[in-house]
Amino acid sequence: MPKATFLRRLPLIRSIRSPRGQSLVEFTILLPVLLIMISGLIEFGFMLNYYLDIIDASREAARWGASDDPLRADGTGAWAEPNANFYGRTCTVAQTSISTGSGGQISLDPTSDDIVISAFSVSGGTISARWPSTSATGWSCMNPPPGVGNHTSDFTTAEVQALLDPSAPNTGVVLVEMWYDYDMILGLPWITAFVPNPVTLYAYSMMPNPNVEPTPTP
Repeated sequence: MPKATFLRRLPLIRSIRSPRGQSLVEFTILLPVLLIMISGLIEFGFMLNYYLDIIDASREAARWGASDDPLRADGTGAWAEPNANFYGRTCTVAQTSISTGSGGQISLDPTSDDIVISAFSVSGGTISARWPSTSATGWSCMNPPPGVGNHTSDFTTAEVQALLDPSAPNTGVVLVEMWYDYDMILGLPWITAFVPNPVTLYAYSMMPNPNVEPTPTP
């Protein structure tokens, strides 16, 4: 009689243990997927943080360039296009801003990264000139004209024109563009198998600059 009772309880024991074993198998199957998703989110978070630093640096440089003169010599105001000092100062502001803003984590590589600066004179809502006149693709901070930079401006004159209000008065515009090759911090193979490493981050900012007006404001 006791033996029969023991046998009758076996199915009950199996029914209790079976769901636990099934859950363990399911967790084992899902764990790699969860790890891939979590590591991907972490890598994306690092990249997004760097991208925001690039945006901030381009804005800071454009703000600085908006109050400087790319066409006239420092001090004398004589025509000196291109004013290399203007481009040099704007480049320095961009590089300092990206280094400071990222806590020293971002350092532009002169062989692959770049900062490109352009200025535009706008007359009656239409672009009348693009500066520097020596380069139709902008001033490269990594290899100034007559050299060729690692990157050229992503904006054609027509594309900048399309962003302007046709009814706007005479004005000037300074454009700062930045490229940075982000090397993945985790660099895990299941991420790099689908996403190229490094990832090129690009940001730009435009600001009005009265010094580039066709008829400068007195």
